[in-house]
Amino acid sequence: MLLRVLKDMSCGMGRIKSHDNCDRRVELLQKYARTHFAAVKYMEYAVTVETYTMSKANNLVMNVDGCIGSLFLDLLSSCAMFTEQEIVEIIEIGYLNGLFILARSIGLIGCDSFLI
Repeated sequence: MLLRVLKDMSCGMGRIKSHDNCDRRVELLQKYARTHFAAVKYMEYAVTVETYTMSKANNLVMNVDGCIGSLFLDLLSSCAMFTEQEIVEIIEIGYLNGLFILARSIGLIGCDSFLI
């Protein structure tokens, strides 16, 4: 059952979303962060950008990668374990790209398994 759910989710990557058809994963991540994170300043900035872009076109909504990226920055900045300079270094070396590569790899494996 879980494998079927994962296959359905992973093969749906790249769907065009709009204000009327928002990505449910983004909504859930934002709700969780607002409840459990100490601060969500980067997420709120991303939401502000999304509001502006949606005024230009209805389908320019925040995707799950943008949401995860902003929330990861919120975690780094609010956990008090990293200086601002260390956070900048983490971003500059491309460390966060590993999160998105991993997510895409899982999606590819799920889709390949589904097609076999």
